[in-house]
Amino acid sequence: MRLLIFTLTILTLVDVYGQKKSVHETPIPKNIEQCFKTLDKTMPDKEIELIKTLPEDSIYDHWEFKNGTDFFHAWKLYDGSRLTKYFNKLGLYGTHPIYHTILISYHRQLNNQEVRLAEQIEKWKAIQKADYDAYIVKTQKDSLNGLYIHKDINECVTELDKVYEQKSKDNFVGQEESKAVAMAYRFGPGLWMRNNWGLWGGSRLQKYFIDNGIKDPEEMSWIILTCYHRHKNGRPMEFDKLTSKKETTKK
Repeated sequence: MRLLIFTLTILTLVDVYGQKKSVHETPIPKNIEQCFKTLDKTMPDKEIELIKTLPEDSIYDHWEFKNGTDFFHAWKLYDGSRLTKYFNKLGLYGTHPIYHTILISYHRQLNNQEVRLAEQIEKWKAIQKADYDAYIVKTQKDSLNGLYIHKDINECVTELDKVYEQKSKDNFVGQEESKAVAMAYRFGPGLWMRNNWGLWGGSRLQKYFIDNGIKDPEEMSWIILTCYHRHKNGRPMEFDKLTSKKETTKK
């Protein structure tokens, strides 16, 4: 009996002390080499094996990694940590490009391959430049996918008056402002505007709002609907106040 208890105690101790340290308990790495060392000590063996054996161009899209594994959050890749600043200095920007680059680099290191970090970063820079150039082209067009893209808030209000069905329009205009807009900006007309007027993917209307200090597409649609409600009720739209954030948005 004593032998059995002793054996179980030893096995328990081995199990406890054999576990890897949580990545949340370790300092944020300051370069790619420190990333490798920390991942060796903290990443579950199953995940390490996946990163090692998966084709490198499929690691990021694998379900284990697509939504961000533990180090994604622990290293605050989305929050300007010293690791993101390290990559920024090398010319790489964006949370997911940095995350993707760490995964690919670790895969190569595990397989005793050259990491070729500079080459990876140059590829991302080329992709990001192409995306930026395409975005600039969109902001200069007066139509996208066959739809006219409005240039300012006045054109938005005029267009909403055309596309809103009369019954929906009457219901929207007849409600108290905050209630009407709160129900419409996330879904329905708000979602339609974000998808069709390029508030997500880039358009001259999106740029118009960004130039006025509004970067969130949902907030853009909130402002448009607020201005429309005020206009239909014979009140000043006060677009400048809405965009200067003197009013609390999205109540």
